[in-house]
Amino acid sequence: MDHSNARRLNSALPQTARVIDVGGGGSVFPRADYVIDLCPYVGRNALGELNDIPARYSSETWIQQDLCARTPWPYPDKFFDFATCSHVFEDVRDPIWLCSEISRIAKAGYVETPSRVLEQCRGVENPSYAGYYHHRWLIEREGETLKFRQKAHNLHTLNDAIVADLGPNQRVAPKHAIFVYEWKDELRAEEVTEFSQEEVEKEMTAFAARARSIPDLTESMGLSGLPLLKRWLFWRRLQRGAR
Repeated sequence: MDHSNARRLNSALPQTARVIDVGGGGSVFPRADYVIDLCPYVGRNALGELNDIPARYSSETWIQQDLCARTPWPYPDKFFDFATCSHVFEDVRDPIWLCSEISRIAKAGYVETPSRVLEQCRGVENPSYAGYYHHRWLIEREGETLKFRQKAHNLHTLNDAIVADLGPNQRVAPKHAIFVYEWKDELRAEEVTEFSQEEVEKEMTAFAARARSIPDLTESMGLSGLPLLKRWLFWRRLQRGAR
């Protein structure tokens, strides 16, 4: 979760609010009283920890479960005042089920994912493909509904669908790199299904054309000297298909 947003939520949530972090085991929102994740408690925070917020969850309030198993989670309806779900939807096989269960157990919540802009940029991880290699979905909000589109494999080589080709010392500006949605009462979601390759490519290309006009879309990573040289050499290896 974006740290500034985590601190903002921590300050805004009443001390009496019952909070769950859904799927955040790799980097738990410390204010959460409960956590449900495929990751075990002993493996928590492998991706980093926000140390300036005291942790309220414990091994007793941690449930290890496959979030997409189509088994209702072990909480009553609207048991939680607030649910966070950060950098999870893009990874899972069934985000629609995930949304339905979050909506069932919580009264309100916070969603954070990589932005679609970032997922359609080459060079986020590797100059040969767009976004993150393991992400399954392109996610947007239309009105009060989250829309999930399959991240089609042809995106990576379709130049017109690429928002930007990032260089070795370049990144998507942080303000454009994440998508945030705060919801209340119901978390609505639907999958956008399209079986025509032509239509899929047309939609991705249209999105990229719009996104390229975003001001200050990218920024320098600030590398110089030896770190920049090492980064450039690494980039060249990736471009040749090496590791």
